[in-house]
Amino acid sequence: MAKMPHLNGEIQPSQVKSLAVYDVGSYGEDLFLPLTDVGLTETALTFSTATVTRDTSDSNQPIDTYPRVFSDTDSGLLLNEGSDTAFNQTYTLDPDMTAIIYKISLNFCAVLTCSAYTNGGLSLGGLHLKITERSTNDRLLYENTFQSGAATLGATGTQMHWFTQDIVETLKVNKGNPIDIQLNLVTVVTGTNTRQEGYAPVAPLLKTAVMKPFFESGISLHLHPDLSHADGVFKYKKDRVSMLGQ
Repeated sequence: MAKMPHLNGEIQPSQVKSLAVYDVGSYGEDLFLPLTDVGLTETALTFSTATVTRDTSDSNQPIDTYPRVFSDTDSGLLLNEGSDTAFNQTYTLDPDMTAIIYKISLNFCAVLTCSAYTNGGLSLGGLHLKITERSTNDRLLYENTFQSGAATLGATGTQMHWFTQDIVETLKVNKGNPIDIQLNLVTVVTGTNTRQEGYAPVAPLLKTAVMKPFFESGISLHLHPDLSHADGVFKYKKDRVSMLGQ
């Protein structure tokens, strides 16, 4: 029986060389980044008493690969910066490799609560999103304000709106350059009242206090690694890389 070449002493596994290729057929990676905050004011929420709305896509219901869990809880948290204070937070991602982003998906559960009402009205007008790459020369990657279309609160109560947006843009992020993601709510307030505005880290799309899916507030990046992704491997194992065709 013929033996494998490496068993005949002809070639050893350590002598096998890899041909560097780029898999153009790869789907890439959906990287979900849940929003995390420490130090904000934590206000209790009751989902079944809130008014819940969500963005639509040409009047249709948007779907995507967002993480979800199932629960029958009716309680949650509103993270905010204190009464009558606008919500404005910046989150930072430190890329460990250079990559190309094909799509940014936003799934953000904005919450507005009116805890004391005298007159006027309040509404979750919009959400301003700004994404910047920090470097020697800071670079604006994306900026837009999304409108909620939510109704105006004319009494005490809670308004929840899911900002669900797909941003199909081709963007390059570079290893070692932090990416700042700024989110600030643009609420519309008139009259005399007391409000708390911010977001729910985990919340449902449905109100009734029965078993239902819950989703995280966060941003998903559909990305592909840059050709330089494997440079670190090649640098330390040059002898295992074939130069065939180069």
